[in-house]
Amino acid sequence: MERDGDCGLMKTEHDRHTQKLNASESVNIAEIVRQVLARLDSIVETKNKTQNTGLATQNQKISAALTDKIITSRTIQALSKQTSQIFVSPTAIITPSARDDARGRDIEIQRTVQLPDGQQPDQQKIEIIDYAQPERAQAVRQQLAFRGITAGTGKIVLSETPAKEVHFQCARNNEVAVMIGSYNDIQRFSDELTPTVWVLDMQRLTISAAVNAVSQISKTRRVDR
Repeated sequence: MERDGDCGLMKTEHDRHTQKLNASESVNIAEIVRQVLARLDSIVETKNKTQNTGLATQNQKISAALTDKIITSRTIQALSKQTSQIFVSPTAIITPSARDDARGRDIEIQRTVQLPDGQQPDQQKIEIIDYAQPERAQAVRQQLAFRGITAGTGKIVLSETPAKEVHFQCARNNEVAVMIGSYNDIQRFSDELTPTVWVLDMQRLTISAAVNAVSQISKTRRVDR
């Protein structure tokens, strides 16, 4: 009888131990499943971000300024696929095939305007910065060169997030920065603050408007710091 009792106790203890092992294994399996699912979610999220970034890059439109004296079909074909607008010299020759190719790619062709000598802005040197689209800054610089405005030490920032850029320039660089969203803002803020950095809101301004804005800014009084 005692042996039967001992056997019963051993069996009960064995069953309890088995249950604990099974419970422990269940917990381990559940944790493994959770980690695997989390890893899969992370992979999917990373893939989606990469695809979205690629689509944003593909959909991003840029402008370019060309200094060629003759614009041919080959000139248009050499442009980036994201190019939606080009600026050419007032005297540039555009071949019919170049116009056809530009039309087929929905590229707008604009001629820059050479201002008369009496209307030339002061030759104040200006630096054009565009962190997101360096090509856009280059396009603006080339158009300014057509108008006789040189690049140099002044500071103009082209930005899709102008408020953030103004905060950065003021807080980090100790500059007097203002955000320009329209042509009328230039004289107003120039009278109020005498800015050292002008941040152009490129969500509101086209390339042509930005060039006109820089031309106007070059006439304002600038304080060197």
